[in-house]
Amino acid sequence: MVSVFCAAVFVAVTVTQRLTEAQQQLQQDIVLRGADAISLSFNTAMKREWRGLQAVARHVGKAPKQDLNDIMDTVVQTGGQVAWSGMVDLSGTIISGSNRLREGEDVSERHWYQEGLRGPNVGSVYSSDLLRQSGRDKGESLLDLFMPVHNADTGEVVGVMVYSLRMDWVRSMLVQARNQLHIDVVIQDRAGTYIVDTRDAPGPLPDAILTQASFGQSAAESFRALDQAEDLYAFTSSFLSDTLPDFGWRVFAVLDRDSLKNVLPSLLRSVIISVVIAAFFVLGATLLVLRILLGPLEKLTATAVVTANGAYEYPVESRSSHEAILLSRALVRIQGKLALREELHGDQTSSVITLHPSHSKTSPFDPGAGQEERAKPTSGDRLRTKRGGES
Repeated sequence: MVSVFCAAVFVAVTVTQRLTEAQQQLQQDIVLRGADAISLSFNTAMKREWRGLQAVARHVGKAPKQDLNDIMDTVVQTGGQVAWSGMVDLSGTIISGSNRLREGEDVSERHWYQEGLRGPNVGSVYSSDLLRQSGRDKGESLLDLFMPVHNADTGEVVGVMVYSLRMDWVRSMLVQARNQLHIDVVIQDRAGTYIVDTRDAPGPLPDAILTQASFGQSAAESFRALDQAEDLYAFTSSFLSDTLPDFGWRVFAVLDRDSLKNVLPSLLRSVIISVVIAAFFVLGATLLVLRILLGPLEKLTATAVVTANGAYEYPVESRSSHEAILLSRALVRIQGKLALREELHGDQTSSVITLHPSHSKTSPFDPGAGQEERAKPTSGDRLRTKRGGES
């Protein structure tokens, strides 16, 4: 019984450990595959905006002022992801802006303008009060995409085209992916500032996670898992495609454990119940087998004890096991030899002989077995025998 209990405990512990490991591996696969899916969706949207910027930059090099204004207005009216678009000439003056915002402003000292003259690039996320002029109550976070504008005939740089993307649009896109895949996204910029956090309770990431992410962050790779006891994280330094400028973002994917149905407790409960039922079944089968095998041996052992005490009891004939057969035959031979020895020595004393099941005082090996005990000769019989001898 103890061995069955120990075996059941061993099976339950082993199965629980394997199920826990399987669940952890499954959660790791979920966060990695989900993060890659979010990256693919986000890259598709950003590439679309980037290609739109490229298309506009190709057509505004020699466009007249009115056409420029119409193009800028159309950009912000399509989709709503672009908060403002503008065209800057070589002097650093904004010559056209959507909804006529910022026109005439000198941006020659701005970093994005100087970088835009050299090639396509992306600025840092910043908060702007620009849109208050367009009727909004407050400013919002923006991300500038910019590239040089070339003359269609000569190929010379004639200015810079800029898009100001709404970070709310970026965040809403990631929140939508989070609702579908149950994976949160946390994004840091080059300075380590958190610019996007889709978690219900935003906050700094654990230092251990940031330290692990700092190793090999410049390598082009997909998401990789990071070790953390409380939550499950994945990190990539190449969230955006190589066809896009370097955003300088560090992206972390966090598994939203609360939104996942934890089937492990119910599964473990079912496994434990199954193990207990199996243990009781094995225990019952073991006891039944022991009863079948040991029952006849116990009876034969009792017969041997009776024989050792000088009495006779017919052994049980059992074929439950080879040992029971041998013991039964041995007891028969032993009792037969003992009975024969008593007859040879003329033992006239009354022995307590029992015959199963009536326990009569006869030996199963007496010639008169099954009859009453032989009548002892009386004194008269002895006398008649003596007289017959004298005559």
